[in-house]
Amino acid sequence: MKIAIRTLVGYYNYGNRLQNYALQKVLEDMGHSVITLRDFTDRNQELSSAQKVLMGIKKGDLLPKLFRKIRTQKNQTIDREREASFKAFTSQYIHESAFTMNEQTTDYDFDREIDAYVIGSDQVWNYMLNSFAVTSFAMYSQKPKISYAASFGVAAIPAEMRALYQSGLAQMTQISVREDAGQQLVKRIANRESTVVVDPTLLLDQAEWLNLINNGQVYQEKYLLTYFLGNQSRAQKEYIKQYAADNHLVIKALADKNDSALWVADPAEFVNLFSQAEAVFTDSFHASVFSIIFEKYFEVFERQSSGPSMNSRLETLLSDLGLNDRWHTGEVLTHQIEYGQVKAKLQIRQEESRAFLETALQAVQDR
Repeated sequence: MKIAIRTLVGYYNYGNRLQNYALQKVLEDMGHSVITLRDFTDRNQELSSAQKVLMGIKKGDLLPKLFRKIRTQKNQTIDREREASFKAFTSQYIHESAFTMNEQTTDYDFDREIDAYVIGSDQVWNYMLNSFAVTSFAMYSQKPKISYAASFGVAAIPAEMRALYQSGLAQMTQISVREDAGQQLVKRIANRESTVVVDPTLLLDQAEWLNLINNGQVYQEKYLLTYFLGNQSRAQKEYIKQYAADNHLVIKALADKNDSALWVADPAEFVNLFSQAEAVFTDSFHASVFSIIFEKYFEVFERQSSGPSMNSRLETLLSDLGLNDRWHTGEVLTHQIEYGQVKAKLQIRQEESRAFLETALQAVQDR
């Protein structure tokens, strides 16, 4: 079959690019032809400046966005290099087909060639993202639609948006989500059952990820890797510095412009850095995923941000694999991770998740 993936397609998020790559590879390994729809639809493109400011205040990200804008203006060169590295990775590894939806367009040439849509993973159903629209459910098409590890990214849907979600979920042939909270939302909004599956990045084993980075840089120094998407308190920074000093490690900080070499690292180098790290400290879901894949000591910090909590996906991940003790407590976690037990639990979840995808796609072929 020819399958179109509908997911988030930004050029600045490592998890975004890597889950897209992983899902494409899994589907291709199943024998399908796969493209990713690069959707340029922006439901906020017609909003006035005042409306955008009000939405930013509601989302709690107005000041961070203003700060990033100022910082970006001061660092345009390395920002361009970062964007170029992400685009190069995408061009090399992900098969994209671009389109833009508007009110005047209801017929899409690519839809004639598609046998089924796979929607997900990542926060493809998060109404707070500008990319969220009817395209997030592929409602322009009558072809079968399967969600794989789709995430809402929030715990509740506003009343004024429930009709859109109800219509979109009603059109799904089969529904799977990435976290327990998403399963509850599907039931509450659409009164439909759904399956909780693992993120696509967890469907590829360590050897498959090592194959992606077989030409990656080899680091001589032993290092502690940090990757924070939210803010860090002074106490957290001091804690990490002390851990590094006690274990004779240098600190490498991803997503920190103070380290320009890492700021421009592409998604493959992101994976490479996790493969060689001695320890990982993070508030990121995908950083936790790759810590697990490469069997690292890691600690997960509560994300410090003004927006709604996004801990559900981490809670589901850690609970599934018996790793609830990985949450940062302010003290070094002395309990060693029994990765043999973790990988045994992960294998079960991988098999269940693959079975969902295979069964859903086979049902499409049998129609």
